[in-house]
Amino acid sequence: MKKLTLFLVVAIFLFSFSCEKKPTGPTTQKPTFTIYGVVVKDLNISKDIAAFTVSRNDTLFNSAIVKVGNKTIPNTISGLYYKEFQDTTFHVKTAYTDSIISPQDTVTITFRFAMPDIFSASINPADSVNENGLAVVVTWTTSDSATAYIISVVKGDTIPGAVLHKAIVTGPLTTIPPDAFRKPNGDVVSGLYWVYMVAYNKSFVSYPDMPFTLPSGLPANNISGAKGTIGAGVIAEKITIRVP
Repeated sequence: MKKLTLFLVVAIFLFSFSCEKKPTGPTTQKPTFTIYGVVVKDLNISKDIAAFTVSRNDTLFNSAIVKVGNKTIPNTISGLYYKEFQDTTFHVKTAYTDSIISPQDTVTITFRFAMPDIFSASINPADSVNENGLAVVVTWTTSDSATAYIISVVKGDTIPGAVLHKAIVTGPLTTIPPDAFRKPNGDVVSGLYWVYMVAYNKSFVSYPDMPFTLPSGLPANNISGAKGTIGAGVIAEKITIRVP
């Protein structure tokens, strides 16, 4: 009888314990990261550049560990990770992995790209004087590992008023229209113009002190596990055009 009583007591205890509602804590939601980054080889200044902007839950984030290959990119100002390297740091036609790590969230986001090959651009005719602000044909050598090319024409001096030109092109030839050298009313704008050509892999985004502007329509939202865009590019030596 004692054994039966003890058994019933233990059974009731276990049943009541199993029926108790287990306490539930607040659900931890994974943060959302937004990353815009680019690795650049600029032949005009003989430098390699890495620039990344990192946001966590739409707030600029300073606590990430950002790397390109084995190179760590330091946080310079709020949310911006930037460093200039010697031009032999990132090798052309070579694959690299970007890694953006948030230790506090145990989150690692990676992105793989290939640095495009060095290339050169030229104009036809070779004479850089555009006497009457006419169309200019630009040709360039093919860059291995390039997804496509960017052309961006900027004013090389302080004379304002030109409607400039920028576009994504597949190559190896494109034409700068006469509008790039004229005001909206058709008047020619004298001065110096610089033509920048970029061979990019995956995409290309703006970075601090970039000397030209980008066209719309570049590939976007190409990162797995995060919002934003990452790419790499080689900037050829710029072409100078003078309109007298």
